[in-house]
Amino acid sequence: MKKVIGFIASSSDEASYSLLDLFEGPFGEELKAQGIEVIDATADAPTVVDLIKEKGGEELIIVAVKRREGRKPGTYVYKPKKKEVKDNYQLAKLATATLTGYLDVEALVDGLQVFWPEGFDKITVVECEPPCRDLVEKIRELTRQA
Repeated sequence: MKKVIGFIASSSDEASYSLLDLFEGPFGEELKAQGIEVIDATADAPTVVDLIKEKGGEELIIVAVKRREGRKPGTYVYKPKKKEVKDNYQLAKLATATLTGYLDVEALVDGLQVFWPEGFDKITVVECEPPCRDLVEKIRELTRQA
């Protein structure tokens, strides 16, 4: 199963922006040597869908750095399924965050479920709270899984 790793590197947070260096440096090359495609998912969901389709990925891992209140960062697995919506307004509301440039893990996952719900059996979200000392090892562990 071909894996694609998409990272969200927000320039508004130094720890988040460091993902750009991580995935465009030696670690990114290591992943590519294993046949794992890496994309910059710091974009709206339709753009990310196009990038994933271009790479031919079947499994998606999204990596982000985010400080959260009330929830420990870690690895979260979303199983996308077609969203049941009552009307176009509800559908548009789901896609609004990603289409207005709000760069957030949940906004991207919601957008992917709107614009390409059949795209993946699962989306794995790796989210860490700085300092992200074990981030590379967590990603290596996920990429080794069948």
